[in-house]
Amino acid sequence: MSDSIEVLYATMTGNAQDCAEALVSRLTKEGHTATMHDVADYDVASLTQTKFVFVCISTWGDGEPPSDGEDFYDAVQDLEPGSLSHIHFSVLSLGDTSYELFCQCGKDIDQAFERLGGTRVAPRMDCDIDFEDNLTSWIDSVASALADMSKVPA
Repeated sequence: MSDSIEVLYATMTGNAQDCAEALVSRLTKEGHTATMHDVADYDVASLTQTKFVFVCISTWGDGEPPSDGEDFYDAVQDLEPGSLSHIHFSVLSLGDTSYELFCQCGKDIDQAFERLGGTRVAPRMDCDIDFEDNLTSWIDSVASALADMSKVPA
């Protein structure tokens, strides 16, 4: 299993992709190996081969994933209990507070990763339309968690 970092995104307008790029940029500057993937092109089976997964995902319509994230969303929900027990993760969820199910898709992914045995290394961040400050806080918490984990002997 690789210690590389997978940064996954699903987006309708490009904001989640921008957030993923910002995280990858920060982690790369700090010496980590981080790769970014649109979940539309990501094989969920790859989750068995990585240790760190960070998800940037928007919520669309009535709490659903964006169209490029529907298959990923469904595949994650269908994974077997315990199948992500080796993963360390965090979720950045983008949404709009004017909708009843604000950031629901990100909340669902976060809960699924936890239910499947994953370890949350930074709290989920739910972001409204103006998300820049929350994005910065989330990236800081992810980077801090990774730095703390690298200090622990294997």
